[in-house]
Amino acid sequence: MLSRAFAGLLALSALPIASASAIPHGQAILNTDEITSSPLLQESEATDANTLIRPTWFESALLARRMLALSPSGVVSTIFPDPIPPSSRTPASVAGLPIGLREYIADCDTSLPEDLSHGDNGDPTILALRVATTFKNIGAGSNLSLELDWWDHVDKAIPVYPGLPWSPAALPRITLFGYLDPLPQLSNQKAAALEKCFLRSHPDAKVWLPGAPGSPHASFWARLIVTQVYWIGGFGDVQQIGWMNVTEWKGIGRWESAAGVGDGRGWEDVRLPGEKSEDSI
Repeated sequence: MLSRAFAGLLALSALPIASASAIPHGQAILNTDEITSSPLLQESEATDANTLIRPTWFESALLARRMLALSPSGVVSTIFPDPIPPSSRTPASVAGLPIGLREYIADCDTSLPEDLSHGDNGDPTILALRVATTFKNIGAGSNLSLELDWWDHVDKAIPVYPGLPWSPAALPRITLFGYLDPLPQLSNQKAAALEKCFLRSHPDAKVWLPGAPGSPHASFWARLIVTQVYWIGGFGDVQQIGWMNVTEWKGIGRWESAAGVGDGRGWEDVRLPGEKSEDSI
């Protein structure tokens, strides 16, 4: 039974895909003709034959920006320096090797002072601890990337293919490439809005905010300046996979997009697969 299901999945991947302009509010599935002809449906009734098809690249960018806005953390990948400094406790054998570690992030650009804000262009805010391996590697000259995913919503999302179980691989993930931009020291007044935004997702971080009295760690505010975006919307026969248009990424806002970017919608006009009201901000 399982082998027949996967054979059907492979057959689906060879089917042509039409373009669409509908807002993707749920998990995209194949259009009516493709659904009813699927080998998978020989074992499961086609209960949903609506025409929900692959999002456009602009719609995928809207989903990606929404995922950034709703993601409280992500995996930052860096590379150990080569050679490892003699004073380090890091094994010399990992010199030049990559490491991925989860870090706190937030989409807080609009909470920065006007002279520092990038206009809500998708550059995430990061609370960096100087003691952390991630930021030690970056300080030693490492490149970095930030990976986000929606996989923890697998139990809420609709299965893509009738007859198959929920699959995390059908849910979106994204990798942002760029460089770390440390923010200058902020006055208490200017830092207040940023702290309020960041602590909305990370109330525990209050004790190690920059300048927090009695903090166990020295920290600083920074942001990832995004230069490239790689998107996997899910299974490639019903979702976009590949490099996003960075101009679109940076031009999308919460309520609307910049002139000439897509059709003008913002990331509040879409919903991610399985998203519930408690996920919204």
